[in-house]
Amino acid sequence: MRRSDLFQKNKLTRTITVFIILLIISLLLIFTVGFKLLMNSSIFVANLFSKNSAQALNKTTDVYGSVSIDNIPTATNSAKFIVSGSVVNYDKLEFFLNDEKVKEVDLKASDNFSEEIGDLVKGSNEVFIKALSSDNKSKKSTNIYTVLFKQEKPKLEISQPNDKEVISQSETLLKGSTDKEVFVKIDDLPVVVDVNGNFQTNLRLKEGDNAILIVALDIAGNSETKTLTVIYQKE
Repeated sequence: MRRSDLFQKNKLTRTITVFIILLIISLLLIFTVGFKLLMNSSIFVANLFSKNSAQALNKTTDVYGSVSIDNIPTATNSAKFIVSGSVVNYDKLEFFLNDEKVKEVDLKASDNFSEEIGDLVKGSNEVFIKALSSDNKSKKSTNIYTVLFKQEKPKLEISQPNDKEVISQSETLLKGSTDKEVFVKIDDLPVVVDVNGNFQTNLRLKEGDNAILIVALDIAGNSETKTLTVIYQKE
C-alpha cells in the first residue's frame, strides 16, 4: 500500500474514533446532567402548581359565604317594604334599618329570601342585612342601601289653558309645572319635564268639549291628577 493511502486511512480512522468518543461523551452528559436538569425542572413546576393550588384553597377557605340584596326600592310611599336577595353558607339573617336591628330570620330550605321590613321614617332611610353562621363565628354584611319614604303628592299646576276655556283654533299649547324628578303624562302620553319641573306640549282638539287628563307621578309612587275641559269652537 502506498504511503499516501496509508496516511488517508489512518486519518479516517482517527476521525471516526474521535466522533465515537464525542458521541459517547454527549450521551453520557444527556443521561446524567440532562436527566438531573429535567428532574429539577419537573420538581420546580410541580412545586409551583402545588403552591398555586394551596393559595387557591386558602382563598376559598377564607371566603365563608355570601349575602346579597337583589331587589330593594329606592323610594316608596309605604312605611313597610319588601327586600329580597340570596345567601350562601349562612344560617340566619339580621335586618337593620337606620342602624337598628328590626328583624331576624332563620334560613332553612332555601338560599333565597324575601322579607317585609319597616317602619321607615320620613325622608331617607339606610338599610342593610347581616348574615351569620349558626355559631355566630362568621358574619358578613351587605352594602348599605338608601330608601326614600315620601307620602306627599307632587305639585301639579296648569298655567295654560284655563279650565273650560273656549278656543277658536284646533290646536293649543298646554303649559304647567310640577316638582323636580316627577313624571308627567297628558292623556296617557309622557311629556318632557325640565330640571325645574316645567313642562309643555301641543294639544290637538276636536270640535266641542275636550277633556284633558294630566297625571304627575313621583319616584315614590305618589300621584296627583287634574282634568281640564277645553272647548273648541270654530270662528
